Amino acid sequence: MADPAEKNMLERIPDGDNIDRLSELPNCVLLHILSRFKTKAAAATSILSTRWRDLFVSLPDVRLIYCVDSDGSGRDKLFSDFIDFANRVIRQRNKAPIRTLVVDVMHFVKSYHLAFESLLISAAAALSSCNVQRLFISVRMDKTTERFSIPIPPGIFSSKTLVCLSVNFEVDWNVPDFVWLPNLKRLYLFQFRLVDEDSIQRLLQGCPLLERLILKVHPFSYDSKSEESIEVEVLHISSPSLKSLVLFWNAKVELEFTVVVKSENLESLVCFLQGQHKVTIDAPNLKSLTVEGHVPDVHINQSLVSIDEAVVRAEFLSNVTNHSDLFLHSQRAFKFLSGMSFIFHL
Repeated sequence: MADPAEKNMLERIPDGDNIDRLSELPNCVLLHILSRFKTKAAAATSILSTRWRDLFVSLPDVRLIYCVDSDGSGRDKLFSDFIDFANRVIRQRNKAPIRTLVVDVMHFVKSYHLAFESLLISAAAALSSCNVQRLFISVRMDKTTERFSIPIPPGIFSSKTLVCLSVNFEVDWNVPDFVWLPNLKRLYLFQFRLVDEDSIQRLLQGCPLLERLILKVHPFSYDSKSEESIEVEVLHISSPSLKSLVLFWNAKVELEFTVVVKSENLESLVCFLQGQHKVTIDAPNLKSLTVEGHVPDVHINQSLVSIDEAVVRAEFLSNVTNHSDLFLHSQRAFKFLSGMSFIFHL
């Protein structure tokens, strides 16, 4: 249902006044007005004027959001209509530039995957034809649906114009073999599931200007009785341009492995750890460090003189089963905390 403000905008001019004042406005003014509406509401204004009919497809920010009740009737028809509308908005732009493209789908079920793949293909094509700068893709599963895979078009990871990419998929997907995002500065990967040791590094090597990375590996939002083991022993995160890194992973998804972080320009590192993970940090210019959760072993190669602020809320003695483990974990904790004794804000 439209908001009151949207309803007022859609009201017709009184019958006694036949002047089409809206059509007299320049396109820049009309686009500014439409930019205050969601994409679907902006499309509804096309009934106001023949000149206005297709103006909404030129809006610089496109937000395609599908959200219905989880038990709502007619969901399949609504999703089909959403895909048709979304593809039309993207494909009929005639190369009009897109500043921000948002694709957000809730209560996703397996029967949607073919239609959704067509939307991903449209989005990938728009990256090059419409010079998209920011792309946000989010898929949240319906609680009744079992896990499955969706192929992401390689074109989404090959763009000269993207500066920000956010992928929040509660379905399985793989990083393509070829990644080239030469101007990407911010990369956010939520609900990411590691499938091999090289997937993250393959991404980073294709992003030579990347400054900020958020990597969150979570359990899926629905129960899975047969959780596959993750074939990862060492996770390398190495990028000379990286300045800010946030790592978050959960013991339910991954077993024990080592995380190696290396960046000459890294200034901020945040780690939320669960499970028996070891962390090695090689960041000579690190200024801010946050470590929370289970920390059996954190090793920093350099002196911590460069660090101005540190937050440590860690359980160094988690999962200790015998006196030998207790002694070893205590030694590691003492060594790590001793190196922070001179930090001003701790």
